[in-house]
Amino acid sequence: ESTGSHGFSLSQAGPGIVSTSAPVAAAAAALMAPLWASAVASLWPLAAGGVPSLRTEVVLSHYNEDYSWLGNWTGRKNVAWTLYSKADEIPYISGVNSLPLSNVGRESHTYLHHIVHNYDKLANWTVFTQAIEPSWGYLIGDSSNGHMNDGVTFDDYLKPFPDGRDSLFVMTASTQFPKAAQATRLGIVAKNLPDEGTKTCPKKGSAGWSEWWFFPDHPHLKGGDMLDFYHDYIAMDKNEGKPLTLSFVQGARFAASRKRIHSRPRSYYSRLLVKLSKTVNPQEGFWMEAVWYDILHPEKLQSQSALCELPVLLDVMDMGPYVSESALQRSLQAARAR
Repeated sequence: ESTGSHGFSLSQAGPGIVSTSAPVAAAAAALMAPLWASAVASLWPLAAGGVPSLRTEVVLSHYNEDYSWLGNWTGRKNVAWTLYSKADEIPYISGVNSLPLSNVGRESHTYLHHIVHNYDKLANWTVFTQAIEPSWGYLIGDSSNGHMNDGVTFDDYLKPFPDGRDSLFVMTASTQFPKAAQATRLGIVAKNLPDEGTKTCPKKGSAGWSEWWFFPDHPHLKGGDMLDFYHDYIAMDKNEGKPLTLSFVQGARFAASRKRIHSRPRSYYSRLLVKLSKTVNPQEGFWMEAVWYDILHPEKLQSQSALCELPVLLDVMDMGPYVSESALQRSLQAARAR
């Protein structure tokens, strides 16, 4: 990826949307903050302690993605939109609170910044997403990827507590460290499979995944020791050198309740924020995509027990990105047969 927080390079246009330079935007943001707070207070009643009782807030991490799609989503009842932009020119979009942010740490820096600075006034339900338009599919190197699993819509993320769950993670990738072998959920590379949707893991278990593949230039392998980072900053326990398999959301789009976010203290998020605030594309920024579930579910660490049923990891794997066409067809046929 290029030097931006997400590395995309797309045009920006849309009704009710303008942009301005970063210095001007910073001053404007300071002036608009009280107005935004007033608008929020008028839309949502105050909970105990004077904290706005927001039902849903969408937090967008923006670099230079095309944000014109937002014009079709803003204005929804009980949904607030906050866009943190790391671009040189900050977009101003009707119905969206646009705020400038230093271009460091990738999208996870944005998410952590929001949590740390709003810890005591988080919405009841917060959706975290890159600013790329949500749409089906993912291919490495394609900047138009929307990172959505088949059978999932962006509306699914906006609805608090789906099926009684206090978070929404639709796992579309799994990776094993230190090998950085990866398996891909079939619903993100093929449509109309029988069991896809908003379930955390495929209902067909291991048959819902591709075979494992390996790509030597994968971002997870660019440097450092992921196991050290995971045990020091995420699990906060001793690294005993055991292999670690993590299922995660390709593209880092997920939602969580205020209580779920509060399962970790503010200091926990602050420590991670400092770690990601040093450079534009820190190695930890790539690893963070794979650990958000464990961050928000300390009682269900994947280092302790597997989250999803996955294919057997063999010593010999296809060279990625992704598996060969024949291997993918084998996986798809198995998924459709069960």
